[in-house]
Order: sequence, then C-alpha cells, then structure tokens
Amino acid sequence: MSNQSTTDYSNPELEHIARSHQTDTERLERIMLLPIGYHVGFACIQGAHGSRTWELNVFHSDESDEIEFDTPIAQGTRQEVETALHTLLDAYHAYRRTSDHHCTTPAVKPKPKAREWHSRFENIERPTLMLEHDPGWTCVDAGDPVGNSHFVFQTHNEEFGLDFAVLEDDTHEPNIGMLPSDWDWEVETAEELLKLSDHTNELQQWLDDCATVTDWIRKHEGEADHE
Repeated sequence: MSNQSTTDYSNPELEHIARSHQTDTERLERIMLLPIGYHVGFACIQGAHGSRTWELNVFHSDESDEIEFDTPIAQGTRQEVETALHTLLDAYHAYRRTSDHHCTTPAVKPKPKAREWHSRFENIERPTLMLEHDPGWTCVDAGDPVGNSHFVFQTHNEEFGLDFAVLEDDTHEPNIGMLPSDWDWEVETAEELLKLSDHTNELQQWLDDCATVTDWIRKHEGEADHE
C-alpha cells in the first residue's frame, strides 16, 4: 500500500477521513475486542491511471511503526467504506437493544396445548336410527375442566320436552341419561292433551332410537382401546 491509514499524512483526504471517523473506529475496536496494538482504520490503495480503492481495515504496527498486519473489513469507494463502518455500528446497537429487551422482558410461557380428544367409539360403525336427531352423533366438549367430558350423542324431543344424551370421559364408563328440558306448561284443556297424543307415534320412534343408541354404547364400550 502506498498510503496507509491514519499515520500517513501524505494523503490529505486519508487524514481527513481518519480524523472525521476517529470516534467511530475506536468504538468499533472496542466492540470487536481487538488485542492491544490492533486498530481499525482507513487505507487508500493507489492503482494504475490514478485509480484509488478505499479500505476499512484492521491493522497492527511493529515497534518501528511499520504495518505488519493489515486485513480489510470492507473495500470500495470512500462512500462505501464509510457506509460499511456505520452499518457495523448500527448492527451492534440493534443487537444490544434486542438483547436488552429480552433480558428485561419477562418470558411469556406458551399456554399448554389442549390435548386432542379421541373417543373410545372412534371408527366403529354407528347403528341405523329411524329419525333425524339434532345434533345426533357428535363430539362436543361438555366444558368439564376435570374429567375432560365430551358428548357422544345428543337429541331433543320438542313435543314432550325431553333430552337424551350420552356423555363420555377419560376414565369412567359412558354416562347415559334422559331428562326433561324446558317443557313446563300447565294443562288447561283436553285439547292440549289430545294434541300431544297426536305425537305419541313419533315419541315411540324417538324412544326406540334412544334405546338403540344405549344398546350400541353398552355393546361397544369395552371393545375399543381408549388412550
């Protein structure tokens, strides 16, 4: 190199850039944890036909101030090496801000993933029923935080206000039950009772379906592996 770093005052432009960025180069030396005697500075390589290549480099001088170690960090035009210096400093500051944020911000523990529910009746063919039931065969979380219960079958008889359901959990045998729901009106006339009697055939079919479901549940509750 014909012109070297901050110690060569034969190139006024090199002297100017070295003095202008002295604080930044010294800061980069500390960031890079360079050994004693190693420095960050600028150099200018004189090429053919007056061409010049600028360098931001790490160098070390011997006891006579002769450069014995010189390796570039960046090469290019003067603007490019100045930009490289600023980019390195900005990247370090961004790293420190991110590191400080993680050190001072309490870690948010992810919520445990809900365990996927698997019924013991999975992959077993359902029985044929006479009526359409809503929702019928289902897999609805019953909202039990302890037993992890799920509805296997649900149906409602509107005319007689009856609910029938099969409830399954992890450890116990399925719970099968029928309860009155919202049918809560008083009988005032014979016509009201006669109107109910018009639906007794549907009630019988509905009850037959509930019996079919009950029989199917009891038959298969011990056949399937349930984890």
